[in-house]
Amino acid sequence: MDILLQSFTDHIRESGLFCPADRILLAVSGGVDSVVMTDLFAKAGYTFGIAHCNFHLRGSASDSDEAFVRSLAEKYHVPVHSISFDTKAFAKEHKLSIEEAARKLRYDFFDKIAEQHGYCYIATAHHNNDAIETFFINLIRGTGLTGLHGIRPVNGKIIRPLLPFSRQEISDYASQNSLPFHEDYTNNETVFLRNKIRHQLLPLLKEMSPQIEPTMMRNMANLADAEQIFHEAIAIKQERIFKVEDDKISVSKDDIRQLNPCNTYLFEMLRQFGFNATAVNDLLSAIDSTGRQFHSQTHTILTNRDTIIIKEKEIRADDTEYIIEEGVTTITAPIHLSFEHNVTDETQDFRTDQNTIVVDSQKLKYPLILRRWRQGDRFQPFGMKTTRKVSDFFKDNHLSLFEKNEKWLLCNNDGQIIWIVGMRMDDRFKVAQQSKEITTIKSCL
Repeated sequence: MDILLQSFTDHIRESGLFCPADRILLAVSGGVDSVVMTDLFAKAGYTFGIAHCNFHLRGSASDSDEAFVRSLAEKYHVPVHSISFDTKAFAKEHKLSIEEAARKLRYDFFDKIAEQHGYCYIATAHHNNDAIETFFINLIRGTGLTGLHGIRPVNGKIIRPLLPFSRQEISDYASQNSLPFHEDYTNNETVFLRNKIRHQLLPLLKEMSPQIEPTMMRNMANLADAEQIFHEAIAIKQERIFKVEDDKISVSKDDIRQLNPCNTYLFEMLRQFGFNATAVNDLLSAIDSTGRQFHSQTHTILTNRDTIIIKEKEIRADDTEYIIEEGVTTITAPIHLSFEHNVTDETQDFRTDQNTIVVDSQKLKYPLILRRWRQGDRFQPFGMKTTRKVSDFFKDNHLSLFEKNEKWLLCNNDGQIIWIVGMRMDDRFKVAQQSKEITTIKSCL
């Protein structure tokens, strides 16, 4: 058996990348790395299929690659799953770089094919030179300790069975076994950061240290161990200071101030919510303020009085109004409200709580409207003789911006607020001595 093939099967077995009976989807571009990976899988007797993406970025060369990969699948008598993308249009539409767009399209396609056709894992042909290049890319971009382990051998469903091998070993295997492959000419263009590292930085490092590749692999293994210890310490601290409350997280400002080193702790805790180092620095600069907001693609942080609040962004239209016609007894969307109409009775108990109000039916003007609060809204809180801004009422009740935005207002058809649902009704709708009919409205928030 070829030495590389033996090392390949030993690595898969010893690392437990997958079981021999598993079906594996190979990501094959047609380049030397993925062609060698395909040949190794075939010679080792594993069950696999091939997936190929045509990104249409290199004109006829892209189509030639696709045809070559199809012929490769025929050679090994395995299924092939191929797709074409308008990558440039996708990148423009989603405001991504071409590299980012291709990566998203590629892995979304792989996931879909794996799920549809019962593949257990998706194998990519990354090798240790790729891992070293990724290390330097992350170092330059300042990703922190997390990015310095290079490429992991397993990441969810993604496995990298060639990771122990160098680009030279893979190239030698292809030559010794007369394996044809397609060369991507863009790999030699130093316009891309990865290619600059590959063709300029690493040769210089190798000149200074001929054993740079094994040395870097050891360094990354050591950093991966250090990262594990590091994240365990972060998790312990995070569990102590993060207070999970329904769909949001609150963190005491005093707890944040006591973190040491504060920037590092907070960055590692907030990066999971999509916040980068700049956002963390800006947040720390505004830590004493109230009402400041910081946004990532998925989350918002609000500085409250004594805390910061972290919450996932919601997609909703603030101006949506829900109509409640006369005679309706129950609604379930967007919230659950019930309406019970009765003739007044001297023996009736008009006791209410924050989730139940009793109003004079004759003062209701249908259809009623259920909506979110808006700037400028005013109402007359129950028990008061004058109106107040809803925003001031929220402030008096120490509601955060998130909590304000979650409140619903039940209004008359003329816009007059009947009830801030779950909080306070308007005094002008209360049952009086002359009231003949009452409506009990209950909320099941």
